[in-house]
Amino acid sequence: EMDNQKHVVWTEVNLKSNDQLRQRVAWALSQILTLVPGNINGAERTEMYTYYYDILVRHAFGNYRDILGEVSFSPLMAEHLSYLKSKSHSYVFSNSNMVSRADENYAREVMQLFSIGLVKLNKDGTIQVYDSGVPLQAYT
Repeated sequence: EMDNQKHVVWTEVNLKSNDQLRQRVAWALSQILTLVPGNINGAERTEMYTYYYDILVRHAFGNYRDILGEVSFSPLMAEHLSYLKSKSHSYVFSNSNMVSRADENYAREVMQLFSIGLVKLNKDGTIQVYDSGVPLQAYT
């Protein structure tokens, strides 16, 4: 029932808003800067999702860097990309005198999912490949 509430709120706003182009651009951005409800504890909390979507609406005509920056600080993205409970090396060392490694998952996933992708591209958008035909990885 609460999941339905999210859809009702979104539909009402999108059908009745005077800024239809902004709403459509925000929807397109939501298809790129995706969240997976299964990765998020509290999928029934409508306000968290409407706040996230409001980020996309606010920045619909802005630049991608600003959108990605604000989305990165969203509590939903923190949980979705697993950096919610991540701790820095200096924090771990000062509190437990243990050496730790940085959680690079968030940085990798931002690059992989939301910016450069998995493989290198030519200027025309085609995939760069080795002589063997294997695609060049964007990062290793």
